[in-house]
Amino acid sequence: MKALIAGLLLAALAAPSAAAAQGKPATSSPAATVEAGRASAIVQDYEPDPAIWLLRDEDTTIYLLGTIHVLPEGFRWRSPRLDGIVAQADELIVESSDNEPAEAAMMAALVKSLDKRPLVSKRLSPDNRSKWLALGENAGLPPEYFDRLPPLLALFGLSTTAAGEATGSRVEFGVETVLEADFGAAGKSIGTIESGAAVLASLLAIDENLLIKELDRELSRWDGKSFEAWLSTVPVDASDTAARHPALADEHAWAQGGEIDVGPELTGKSMFGRVLAKVLLDHRNRAWAGWLEQRLAAPGTVLVAVGAGHLAGANSLQVMLAERGLSTERLN
Repeated sequence: MKALIAGLLLAALAAPSAAAAQGKPATSSPAATVEAGRASAIVQDYEPDPAIWLLRDEDTTIYLLGTIHVLPEGFRWRSPRLDGIVAQADELIVESSDNEPAEAAMMAALVKSLDKRPLVSKRLSPDNRSKWLALGENAGLPPEYFDRLPPLLALFGLSTTAAGEATGSRVEFGVETVLEADFGAAGKSIGTIESGAAVLASLLAIDENLLIKELDRELSRWDGKSFEAWLSTVPVDASDTAARHPALADEHAWAQGGEIDVGPELTGKSMFGRVLAKVLLDHRNRAWAGWLEQRLAAPGTVLVAVGAGHLAGANSLQVMLAERGLSTERLN
């Protein structure tokens, strides 16, 4: 799914803007300006030791590692414990493949159908239409493209873009990308636990009217000027190491073994948030628990690397496994 959203954004950035079509000089977006001017060093005054859980039976050992999908270059997250697991594991399992044909076909079909989609701005209150378009402009996305994207994908794209601008985080430095390179170089098997196309289809099946209603309410609270205010995060404890790097607060907490529960952030107080949390986390965790139970039937040592949010909270993967009578043990 990361590849699909990235592909949509790249297609948007490649599309000619209205200004370019009229022969007007292009101007740098605020996003590009921030990216061009960002050059901050990452300070990690701790030894990384991300949380790892163990699931096993008589002849199968499965390690569960919560991951961060995108990270800045140079961010340290490997520990001797994790390196030892990587060395002994026969197979790496990640959420889905970025080279999935079905996902690429879905992206192509979605891009092709964009001109048939209604404008998101026309579904918002009059006072919020210009604010919505301003969000896309801040990310450097042509309004005629941004305004026709499924709003959920547009918001995912904005969040991904903002993270990259603020911290330099990229998929190529993310945990799964690095681990896949390691396992590939060692000639070890790399598999997936689900279809990215199926996950995206389930997200797009959520009633857009719920999101439009929530989006309209949030835009009404926004001043329409500060992109940072739109993407504001929950304050962190000033005594915490992560507080000294607020843009990477979750990443630092995760690298030190913290459990990152994203459920409350998704759920909030809205109906759409509750539905999104079920689709993104609860339903997938339940399906993954079934997959892992079946995987225990085959011998071997497996490293399962999935988003850290799936391994925290009331409906975590560990909870779903416990419902099946399978216990997990945290190693650190």
